[in-house]
Amino acid sequence: MINHEKAYILGLMVGGGTISGNTFVISLPFKKWGMELNHANKIQVDILTKICQKFNREYDFSVTYEIGNGLWLIKPIANPDIASLLNDLATIGLPTSGFLLNNVNLEIAQKSLKGVSIETFLSGIFDARASLTASHRRFTDGAPIVSIEIPGSTKNFQFVIQLCSWLTSQGSITDQILFNHPCQHSASDPNYRNWKKGFKIRFLVKSFIAKHSFALQAKAFDIRELESTQIKSSQPPCRERKIHRPSPVTIHSDINSDNLPDPVRNKLFFHYFHFCALLGCPYAPIEEINKVVENYKDLVCVLPRLAKGNITDIINQYEIIYTEYYSSLQIETSQISINDLLEFDHNKEYLELEQGIAYLFSEDLNGKRHIGNKNLILSGNLDKLATLLKVKNATLYPIAVINNENDRAFIVSALSSPLNLELIDKKINVDGLNVEVIN
Repeated sequence: MINHEKAYILGLMVGGGTISGNTFVISLPFKKWGMELNHANKIQVDILTKICQKFNREYDFSVTYEIGNGLWLIKPIANPDIASLLNDLATIGLPTSGFLLNNVNLEIAQKSLKGVSIETFLSGIFDARASLTASHRRFTDGAPIVSIEIPGSTKNFQFVIQLCSWLTSQGSITDQILFNHPCQHSASDPNYRNWKKGFKIRFLVKSFIAKHSFALQAKAFDIRELESTQIKSSQPPCRERKIHRPSPVTIHSDINSDNLPDPVRNKLFFHYFHFCALLGCPYAPIEEINKVVENYKDLVCVLPRLAKGNITDIINQYEIIYTEYYSSLQIETSQISINDLLEFDHNKEYLELEQGIAYLFSEDLNGKRHIGNKNLILSGNLDKLATLLKVKNATLYPIAVINNENDRAFIVSALSSPLNLELIDKKINVDGLNVEVIN
């Protein structure tokens, strides 16, 4: 029988467990947060008392911990027989070998666990996977977030959908989901290589603690601290949510990557609810997604919406685009002030032009993102000169803009250009909610 204490251990195994033969290790990826002295002391106590006691009572062996590379590793002591633990995992349909998150399916567990065992099982997952980093917030410090983070290497879109829908069935209201897919992590730049940032299921703190809890005292303490800072109200339940002005997405060069499983490979997604709907979440706002997909021609940018980088890389990318799509036309190069460049796009057809200019002239960058207020960066550099590459005597073709002083450049394209619309017809096939890229 899976009682509530076993359910917690099994949830902890799902969240961070790797099983190899007759032993296992549970990784708690606390990184810097778990290294801070006040947190570390609480985590030590929890592992050596609460968690160890649960293993002793339920499986008749003890565990200890090690710390390395920003991870807290829970391990059994003295190579005990873990057959009973493996049997309990199998009883509720969970994997019994390897990194569990790679293959976990919650369907049987959701049907099998009852009452308090549901909450303790989920608490085990939360203790292993939930992040309370202060940087998780929705636009403002008044909207602190609990972020349940699943490595992208798992490729387990099904688990993310199952977990989120299970939490929704328990009364939680999801604030946002980020899926490990270039449409979410690189919607503008088709050549951005660092898009594999994993999955994140996010809840506003008050929505989370209204229904769920942590067993680890360090997390329980911190979430209460965050609760006191929340001003923002939770969003409506998913089924009632409206989708306002989804952003266009670029066809990423990795859209057909082996890092993406078949249900999402070679497909475009215009909102995180689009993933939810296509992958079968019963709480997805289907009507809203249908409306979005019906307008797909307004949301696909075959050419780069915004590509940023050093001058050499950007010129190379621009030449590839030119050669492939409009090599019969002539490219002209000129010097242009930022003020005139903004006037050149007075109808704002190049949706990301201002973002690109901010990248060119920002004093500091976070990766390729400008730091500081975009409008202040623009207004402070209106008289600066940049090099403009564009098609001679033609409008709405992709342009490249270069700042020779700091080796930064970017490409932007016009979503509404005849060229883009022509390419959409050639490269996109829509069947229901599937928006597939034709290779």
